[in-house]
Amino acid sequence: MKKQFSNKSAWSAAFFVGCIMTIVAMVPSANADLLVYEPFDYADGSTLTGQGGALGTTGTWTAHETHNGDWYVHGEGISADIVVAPGPVLNHFDGIVDNLPTSGSYVGLPGPADVGRGPDEDFEIGRNMDASIALEPSVTATFTSGTTTWISYLSVKAWDRNEEQPNLVIGTDPAPNGSRGDNYGGIGNGFSGFGTGGGPTRNNRTRVYPMFYDAGQYSNVNGPIPNNAYSQAASEVSAADSFVWQENDIDGNFGAPNIVIGKIQWDAEAGGEDIISVVRFLEDEILEEAGFDALVAAQPNLSSANWDAANKPDLDQSQLDTITFMGLKFFVDEIRIGTDFDDVIGGGVSGAPAFAITVIDYAPADEMVTLTWRSREGQNFIVRYSTDLTNWELDLDDGVEADAGETTTRTFDITDLATEGEELYFRVERQ
Repeated sequence: MKKQFSNKSAWSAAFFVGCIMTIVAMVPSANADLLVYEPFDYADGSTLTGQGGALGTTGTWTAHETHNGDWYVHGEGISADIVVAPGPVLNHFDGIVDNLPTSGSYVGLPGPADVGRGPDEDFEIGRNMDASIALEPSVTATFTSGTTTWISYLSVKAWDRNEEQPNLVIGTDPAPNGSRGDNYGGIGNGFSGFGTGGGPTRNNRTRVYPMFYDAGQYSNVNGPIPNNAYSQAASEVSAADSFVWQENDIDGNFGAPNIVIGKIQWDAEAGGEDIISVVRFLEDEILEEAGFDALVAAQPNLSSANWDAANKPDLDQSQLDTITFMGLKFFVDEIRIGTDFDDVIGGGVSGAPAFAITVIDYAPADEMVTLTWRSREGQNFIVRYSTDLTNWELDLDDGVEADAGETTTRTFDITDLATEGEELYFRVERQ
């Protein structure tokens, strides 16, 4: 009897023939349409400048932070433990996200231990942050008229005062040291590119929305914004045209993962203008293109297709060859650029947030399968299986309580769950 077992949502697959077992890892970079994948797979405690090698990038990162000089790398599953107000509350983000496959590490502000401070100290640990890396020519070659480019990344508040959403821009140049959204438009270096929010103005610092730079001029739904606009109400992007940078996660802990997804349609308007659309998902929401479209339909100015004609972007995409970040006091992770929505969420749609299964162990003599997945103590899960990746109504256990530590392991009897030649797929969902 031949059986094939797969864990599609976790980017792992296991194939069994008789008593021979082969594990095949299917990481997102195996997708031919995924152009860029930067999981920041660098050593915990290192700094970002000089690191590189991610899919679709060339050269190395150049990063700067005005207090500590560089961005810091934090290993997945490890919290930076930055104290936020009112202390001693800690930032709980650890690089693991309920509804998005993650790997490697995450980057941004240092933790107190990285800069020689005590674990209970509440202090301004960092400030202005910028970083950049070049894109491979094979990536920029896809930015052609009539095509679509999707972008996604994780955006997380690292500290709770005077912060700014990290604006990821696909642009022409690196950001000069000390840049942030509030002042970048005034630098006057001719920078152009498409971005995802932050200031100016001050009230826009904690918002996610579509924007662009054209020859050094910052613009959003309101049109060109004066250089260094700080508190000009006429320049602000309204709440109806943006998302608030979420602070607390679904458990009420500081450090919510904000999944920012952008869509650029090159030269798509009748007059040749480009279309930039940007939305924000949280980790308890289903990541699907229909959901992206629904958010834009509910808030039309999340897409420049619905802006006044005079305010629409028309950039020369052949000049855009750099990923640039700028903002204040944040963590970022999981940068993806692809040609369709599924590329940039790490896989297809799931009916509920799916947790990555990290180990599949099959005992053919007993018809038992052991699954291990990432988790946090106090969480509860449903383990489902399918033979066709369509019907996920069947469950192996609908009441699994997470083990202590960072993973949960359970063993299941799979006798008679599949007939000869059928495939079995497993998925873990949080209740």
